[in-house]
Amino acid sequence: MTLRVLPIAGLLALAIFACVQAAPAAPDQRVVVVVDAAAGRDPAVLQEARAAVARAGSEAQLRVPRTATEQLSVTHYFAAKHYTLVIGVGLDQRHAVAPVAAKFPRTRFIAAEPGHVAAALARA
Repeated sequence: MTLRVLPIAGLLALAIFACVQAAPAAPDQRVVVVVDAAAGRDPAVLQEARAAVARAGSEAQLRVPRTATEQLSVTHYFAAKHYTLVIGVGLDQRHAVAPVAAKFPRTRFIAAEPGHVAAALARA
């Protein structure tokens, strides 16, 4: 009886060890900066947003939607993709942010003023 239990216990311990080793470490912060096209008409705003995204690392993205519907689509897409932070510049809070924030509570949404994306990233 003991000889049968020992290999089974060994296999169980090996399986548990393999699962623990396969579990990923804490994921890096995934960030998207969404700049409304109206705010993005100012080249300085887009330049500052691009620079902030570049400093944020490889998991950061920049999107410039043209309408409130596109804003909703973009915020929903990245929240559903498990991005940890969405920084919005000039977004329609009622239509593009509030419903998505309610549906995806693990995604943080930060409203930033044009030209203050880097400061918003630093606070996050």
